[in-house]
Amino acid sequence: MRRWLPPALAAAWLVAAIGISCAAKERKLVVAVMDGVAWHDLLDDRAQAPTLRKLAGEGAVGMMCVRTVRTGQGGYLTMGAGARAAASAPVGSPADPEGQGFHTGEMVEGTTAGARYQAYTGSVPGSDAIVHLGIGDLTRQNLLASYPVRVGLLGDELERAGLRVACVGNADTLMGPHREIVALAMNQRGTVPLGNVGGGLARRSPATPGGLATDRPRFLEAFAEASKAADVIFVELGETARAGEYIEEMTPAEAVVARRRAIERSDRLLGDALSMMPKEGWAVMVLTPVVRLADPEEQLAPLAPVILGGPEAQKGLLTSPSTRRVGVVVNTDVAATVLEFFGLPRPADTVGRAMATVAVAGATRQWLSSQVKRQDEVEAVRRYVFRWLPVLVAVGMWSAALLLLLGERAPYWARVIARGLLAVAFAAPVAALLSGVYPMSLAVMGAVVAGGAVVIGLVSGWATMWRSAQVAPAIMLAVALIYDLVRGQQMLAWSPLSYSAAAGSRFYGVGNEYAGALLGAALVGVAGALGSRASAGIGKRLAAAVALLAVAVLVGHPRFGANLGVALACAIGFGVFMLYLWRDEPGWREVAAVGLLVFGMVGAAAMADVFLKGGDASHVGMLAASVKAEGWTALWDTVSRKFAMNMLLVRTSTWSDAALGALAALVVLLAARPGRAIAAMREQEWLQPAVVACVIGAAAAFALNDSGVVAAGMALLFGVGALGYAALGGGKA
Repeated sequence: MRRWLPPALAAAWLVAAIGISCAAKERKLVVAVMDGVAWHDLLDDRAQAPTLRKLAGEGAVGMMCVRTVRTGQGGYLTMGAGARAAASAPVGSPADPEGQGFHTGEMVEGTTAGARYQAYTGSVPGSDAIVHLGIGDLTRQNLLASYPVRVGLLGDELERAGLRVACVGNADTLMGPHREIVALAMNQRGTVPLGNVGGGLARRSPATPGGLATDRPRFLEAFAEASKAADVIFVELGETARAGEYIEEMTPAEAVVARRRAIERSDRLLGDALSMMPKEGWAVMVLTPVVRLADPEEQLAPLAPVILGGPEAQKGLLTSPSTRRVGVVVNTDVAATVLEFFGLPRPADTVGRAMATVAVAGATRQWLSSQVKRQDEVEAVRRYVFRWLPVLVAVGMWSAALLLLLGERAPYWARVIARGLLAVAFAAPVAALLSGVYPMSLAVMGAVVAGGAVVIGLVSGWATMWRSAQVAPAIMLAVALIYDLVRGQQMLAWSPLSYSAAAGSRFYGVGNEYAGALLGAALVGVAGALGSRASAGIGKRLAAAVALLAVAVLVGHPRFGANLGVALACAIGFGVFMLYLWRDEPGWREVAAVGLLVFGMVGAAAMADVFLKGGDASHVGMLAASVKAEGWTALWDTVSRKFAMNMLLVRTSTWSDAALGALAALVVLLAARPGRAIAAMREQEWLQPAVVACVIGAAAAFALNDSGVVAAGMALLFGVGALGYAALGGGKA
């Protein structure tokens, strides 16, 4: 009996696989691109777009982060690769390398596109209908990336599964061809088997921007032919992209009208095309690879519309494991979502995850309108906060360094101003965090952040007789962050000092700005709460150690903080502080032992994550899985990518000035050992251990994160800033 079991199981598996394959081929997916628009435009009641409104009302909607390697370039390529891809035009070349898709019989540079493709690649197009003449340049550009980018990943995976792909439409203007849709659909060879993207699909239209418009009868004929033979039809509606290319030539008022008319033409094209689809067994995904620029005096967060509609779609809001935020997805999720629609696995060399639909009560349009408005306002305030806060910290730190260098010759009024700047800087992170509690207008949010920082800073200074203005803001920030991490991260999601969904730097957990601030705030807050060494008995010390350990775990936990780099930095910094809890002067061997212990524990946790969760592992788990599968090259690639990003920020970020100012103040304090600093450390006995631990933790944060200078600068604000504030205190010289 048993000898028949393996063949029977194999036969059953084969039958199931054939059944799944047949079921996948019976389904069809239309991927329609309407470039250069924003949710503002689609939610505008003046735009007559019944097809889009019906799809959005009956299907799933979301806001998509469209970040690529370089803003405005590579959006289509990124969606097809499932990773942020580069698509920069060569210097002096007017041609867009992403848009060089042609029907094989089209004439290009005196010969057919098929012949030109063969000259560039050495391959014959064969039966493929469409070739991408920029495949060599695009592949070369992305081989230089510090992470894997497989150009043509989506087309490859669909082809491997036996699914047929077609492209229809273009966004050509009189300035040149725009067939970027091919970059989304093509395979690694740069070909698409079916469809028509040729110049014949556009007609002369003097009344429209760019002088061309989509030829409706020819477009619908091409779509009808493609939809019969293909399983996935990638459609470039073209009209909004053409309007966007000429928007700078129009007055602001006319630009709004031109964009609205382009949306209406696109809506009619899409509606006519979808009317040819069967009654069931298909879905349509509407995408915007690049969000348009904001009009004058318009607040616009660059989050693109994405709609998943049709008979196979569910009503609700889109989300994905990439963002863990309801209503927010990322462009690298597109490839995985298309593959998931056909029951195909996600390739290991794509960072995106398949989108899912979350059911919501009521109309999604109202939810979407409120979320878009709030994103706009947060992004507007964020631009100001990220400018003035690091400048404030840098000015405060450099002023402290200079005044400490002058010693008793420093004017009293200058010391008062420097201490005031530091007090406001201590309070700014918690004020910015609290501004995310409720939706606020741009003006109110700005007032809450700036005014709240001043009020909290002044009150905390006054309450401690101007001795330790850093303690109250530090404790407030640590408590608020811990509460928010546990309760769903709503304040972090909407704080203008936190990560940005539009920028795509982070979507969940705690970003490096607040993670670094938490490192410094937890140390300074615990140091202030411990009081004197005499009053800090074993109970207080144990409570302090447990609290710091809990913070480190919370920062690194995949469900909460999800920030491994700063979690390691916290563990190292907190570990050093814990040594001071039991020894007055711990040695370097003990500090090194703390570091080794931390890395050992994290390594064990990562391996457990891989074995227990597999494909659903956290970022550190996925890194460990990559090392297991690909060898140490995967680890080196990650380290080099993070190092390159960190060095870029060191050169360009104002947080570098803040961190350097803190280090300058620290050097002066160590070299000059001003009397006020020594007196402050005698009065606040845990201040020195907190500063030492904070500096070591900040150094670890800098080394272990791809934007480590931000985390380090925020941590040093509380550590070195607290000591500088205390050292500048006292009466008139």
